[in-house]
Amino acid sequence: MSKKIDILIKNANVINAEKGTIEKGDVAISNGKFVEYNFNESYIVEDLLDAKGYYVSPGWIDSHTHIFKDVTEPGMAADLGLIPMGITSTIDGGSAGIGTWPIFKRHIVDAGYLNIFYSINVSPAGQITERYPENVDPQNYDVDKLRDILETDSEHARGLKLRYGAEVVAPFGNDVLDKTIELADKLDCTITLHVTNPPCSMEEIVSKMRPGDIICHIYQGKRSTIIDENGKVKDAVFEARKRGVYFDSADARINHCYKVIKPSVAQGFKPDIISTDLTQNGIFSNMCWGLPVVLSKWLNLGLSLEEVIADCTSHPAKIHHLPNGIGTLDNGAAANATIFSLEDRTFHLKNRMGEEFDGQKLIIPQVTIINGKVRYKSLSFPL
Repeated sequence: MSKKIDILIKNANVINAEKGTIEKGDVAISNGKFVEYNFNESYIVEDLLDAKGYYVSPGWIDSHTHIFKDVTEPGMAADLGLIPMGITSTIDGGSAGIGTWPIFKRHIVDAGYLNIFYSINVSPAGQITERYPENVDPQNYDVDKLRDILETDSEHARGLKLRYGAEVVAPFGNDVLDKTIELADKLDCTITLHVTNPPCSMEEIVSKMRPGDIICHIYQGKRSTIIDENGKVKDAVFEARKRGVYFDSADARINHCYKVIKPSVAQGFKPDIISTDLTQNGIFSNMCWGLPVVLSKWLNLGLSLEEVIADCTSHPAKIHHLPNGIGTLDNGAAANATIFSLEDRTFHLKNRMGEEFDGQKLIIPQVTIINGKVRYKSLSFPL
């Protein structure tokens, strides 16, 4: 009796993000999971996708977005915006705090097609607006309520988020980061730390971060950066990486600077994760657009295709400890996959610092498969 396959992706350039390889092959999906496929055996195939000339990788993960729609001003509609971008999983970067978490969990995390995870903001209200900073006064940290969230929703909660910008922490003294680290130690969780426009030197910040913590916007260009006055990546940054601290590009519209990125890449300091920090104000704009364009930018900046894909699949999955085999194409893993093309297409970007960037190769998503279901297919992909 022939075995049944729900989706068979044939003739693709299959990217093994963990091994950093690209090989011709096929990918099979049945009952929401990747399954072994032997071309010598007979199968009943429900949906055959001929991916000749295309690439297939583990489903893309945008590790830093803001998707608390209708409650926060920056929040965008996750499924509507991200699925056509090839994204199968996303991590919200601290939109919700303990006060807004119940509605975020019920109406965002549990309500869509995407695999949604999140960092919980140390501010009880979360990041409601871009008009003014959230209140990160350590006096308002609530260990018990934070612990309850992290324990009751351990499948989706991924630690704490702190925006450590001078404009955010100025009213609350110089010990906000120290108090947040103390809080994370009590909760036995990691911190995702925003460092654009830091209130102190980058050396001081990275030296305090613990193994497993994630520093986002690491290539930012406001005040102290990871580059010294001679254009060299600071020793403290390399030392933090050796210690087990991770670095996320989280480019956004203003949180990246080419004067920092280019010498960093040239010196071998590449991101562990590539993400967008996408909001409804940044989506589809030429300052960010979304993950396909941000990945393309990094490809044009000198990273290999294998590196770029690992930075939005296997790397964030491991760093954030995502469940169910997310970030892989392993047999038995939840079937999240992205089929895409790599095309000679020019594109132009301009960030809020006034810097401009022109790229020559563009990564274009064609099919998004989430937990074994095709949730997006481009009209340019073979029907």
